[in-house]
Amino acid sequence: MATEEVLREALEQERKARLDAEKRLEETIAERTRELSRTATRLSNLISNMQEGVLVEDENRFIVFVNEQFCSMFSIPAGPEILTGTDCSGSAEQSKHLFTDPEGFVGGINTLLANRQKVTSEILKLQDGRSFSRDYVPIIIEGKYSGHFWKYADITSRIRYEDALIRSEEKYRLLIENMNLGLLEVDLNGKIIYANQSFCEMSGFPREEIYGKVAEELFTTTENRSVVLEKNESRKKGISDAYELEITNRQGLKKWWLISGAPLFNNEGVQIGSTGIHLDITLQKQLEFTLREAKQMAEDTAKAKEVFLANMSHEIRTPMNAILGLGKQLLKSQLTTHQRSFLESINTAADNLLVVINDILDFSKIESGKLDLESMVFSLPNLLTQISNMLTLKAQEKGLTFNLQVDEAIAPALIGDPYRINQVLLNLLSNSIKFTEQGSISLICRVEENFEDQQAIELIVADTGIGIDKKYLNKIFQKFSQESINVARKYGGTGLGMAITKQLVDLMDGKINIESRKNQGTKTTISFSLPVGLQQEKHEKPQDLIRQEKLKGKKILLVEDNKLNRLVATTILSHFGILVTEAVNGEIAVEILRKEHFDIVLMDMQMPVMDGISATVMIRKEISTTIPIIALTAHALKSERSRCLEAGMNDFISKPFEEDKLLRTILHYLP
Repeated sequence: MATEEVLREALEQERKARLDAEKRLEETIAERTRELSRTATRLSNLISNMQEGVLVEDENRFIVFVNEQFCSMFSIPAGPEILTGTDCSGSAEQSKHLFTDPEGFVGGINTLLANRQKVTSEILKLQDGRSFSRDYVPIIIEGKYSGHFWKYADITSRIRYEDALIRSEEKYRLLIENMNLGLLEVDLNGKIIYANQSFCEMSGFPREEIYGKVAEELFTTTENRSVVLEKNESRKKGISDAYELEITNRQGLKKWWLISGAPLFNNEGVQIGSTGIHLDITLQKQLEFTLREAKQMAEDTAKAKEVFLANMSHEIRTPMNAILGLGKQLLKSQLTTHQRSFLESINTAADNLLVVINDILDFSKIESGKLDLESMVFSLPNLLTQISNMLTLKAQEKGLTFNLQVDEAIAPALIGDPYRINQVLLNLLSNSIKFTEQGSISLICRVEENFEDQQAIELIVADTGIGIDKKYLNKIFQKFSQESINVARKYGGTGLGMAITKQLVDLMDGKINIESRKNQGTKTTISFSLPVGLQQEKHEKPQDLIRQEKLKGKKILLVEDNKLNRLVATTILSHFGILVTEAVNGEIAVEILRKEHFDIVLMDMQMPVMDGISATVMIRKEISTTIPIIALTAHALKSERSRCLEAGMNDFISKPFEEDKLLRTILHYLP
């Protein structure tokens, strides 16, 4: 009995244990079921909200799961909850009309289902222009086929972008090809990885011969190889630029390329080399070399022209200085009426010849850009009065009236170049006197407009002369231009005066206008603006008295090889009590200065044995750095003035010099 009880108790405990185990198993299964349900719900929600269309079918092609996006993409009117559990075997036939290749769409599905092999990113084209990407994944559970998974993604935007990118690349490729631009890509070691057809034609190499070759070793010479290596290093630093390079093509011919280079990156943004667009500029470089040679030739010609003009200036001005200087000194002596008349004619002819020389030299300086304007304070009314005094007598000799009208509003002090204004007005007024047989000449100055710190000036030169033909007015400012042969023969002149006048007015940023009618006179109007300056008060004694006081007893060394020029200068200087010592070349002048003191040296530029420049350099280096040295030269070019000052001279006087100019310059440099 006791044994049976024990047995029953053991069986009861076993039953309870089994019930407990079953209960725990049920609870575990229930928990796992709930977890699977939650996971399935999360997965379902995730798939439902995907931007791709998802369809899951079982092995019999009944729908296990489909999301809203799939229904939308295929324009299915029913929702996922209705489609779940339905037969999907006929869906391909129902949807094939959406695709550009309907039968291919159906056949593709059947092939995938038959092969049961995973396929991804298959591209499908739709009739409405869209593009789908399709993935097919067979579902294998424990080695057994249990259905399949479809995923469709709308990749229309990506396809359009890729198509646009391809078209853009093609467009630029065709553009580069049609423009004969060579495209070359090299890796980080400089080895060629791509070359387009244009590059191959430019270089003369077929693609198969250059792929894998180092570009700089293939095309460059030893002299310019470093340029390419330097550019390759700069590409590694992300630098893009353009440069010119001389290369040797396959035929051994020298060519010039313009290369625009830039770093080359892969899709991940990692630099893999560099790329260059090449343009053959050989013809342009040849033209550049030709132009450079032509420019050099033109500069040499201009230099030769300048030297010729300088020599011509010296050869003509040297005797002219003697003629004019001695003529004016002779007029101060006692002469008979006939002698004075002859001498005045000689002086007039010499003055006219000097005008021609000055016109030619001035025009040459203007054309070469070597004529600069001065900027100094001056009195315009005084300048006009001086011009009037100078020309009134000349006008009266022809029976003409000279009128001067100056606006009282003209500032007493203006800033500009009085010498060039004087030159312009003398040119115009001299023409008026020359071409007027009766009547009057007028010089009118007025203020057009007053500004805060400058005045707009208008100068008018009017006459009652022969006038100018309307057809000739259009070319009056052309060089060597004259109205007719008869006019040229009757009145003379170079035909340069008006061209010089126009260019001088242009240099002053002014305007010139001429109004004229044949036999009714001419009116020339010049307008320009000048800054207003500060008036400088002057307290002067009579000019001759000042000169007598300051010049008397001064010692001047005159260095001049021309006997007549020494005579002119000595005559002028001796009249004011100056003690003149003469030297015929620079070497003698240096020796005299070593032994004797002088207040001023007047130094000719061109002399035998030792010229003025060399003598000045030696004086400044070995004798004195302070003694004033004034150049006397027949050269009238600006470059000559610069040479004088650079050598150590203090000033520059052109021959033929005026007595007043010479004396004023000497007075300026006396202690």
